[in-house]
Amino acid sequence: MTVLRTFLAVFFVLAGLGSVVSAVRQGELFDLVVAVALFAIAIAVWPRKRQSSA
Repeated sequence: MTVLRTFLAVFFVLAGLGSVVSAVRQGELFDLVVAVALFAIAIAVWPRKRQSSA
């Protein structure tokens, strides 16, 4: 499951970078908003280390 979450996070990061490039090239504010949303999804999906309760 961790590998799948990592691949999903990497996908959303790359999609966010593509949106940033598109926003810079075309000057679209909407693409920049989409990029921020994609980065937020990537942060939420990124696997975290579990804290032990010991």
